[in-house]
Amino acid sequence: MVPAAPTVPPLILAVGIQVPRKGHDVLIKSLSRVQDLTWNAIIVGAPVDAKYAAELVRLSQDTGLGDRIHFAGQVERDALQLLYAKASLFALATRYEGYGIVFDEALAHGLPIVTCATGAVSDTEPKDAGLLTPPDNPNDFADSLRSMLTNRDSLHSYALAAKAAGQALPGWPETAATIASALATLQRACTN
Repeated sequence: MVPAAPTVPPLILAVGIQVPRKGHDVLIKSLSRVQDLTWNAIIVGAPVDAKYAAELVRLSQDTGLGDRIHFAGQVERDALQLLYAKASLFALATRYEGYGIVFDEALAHGLPIVTCATGAVSDTEPKDAGLLTPPDNPNDFADSLRSMLTNRDSLHSYALAAKAAGQALPGWPETAATIASALATLQRACTN
């Protein structure tokens, strides 16, 4: 893992394919409400829905954020690790998530998270590692971003909790062993 080296101004990182479910449009609308603060944002994720991806670019330009939001598209693992290291905050205004592995990646990098209380997110994200807002609510999401960006002590506290939660996550070998065990149990149940 690349050691943390947050940039100045703070970098807000969003990782998720460019489809409406990921809520990048909500994130951009929220960022337009905190234009008075100093930050940059990068949205990483393949433009799977080309029409939606084009709408995101237009929205960033229409809100005057074209020079502050970078659409990185799909990036290689090493480049993504570097972005996590440079970030101060992870933000994904998702409309729905089943599990959301990107949140675990953010936690593993000690990044506070601003996201939406939807799907499994409310049950899987540590409450002390970030802020949850209702989905499709740019105003509440913007308020959470503002809170994170303007209160260093709070941001630091969320970052420490995120790092602790990230360190407690099982690694890939442990996860693979758990899955293999569950599949073996299922196989035995199906053959008996």
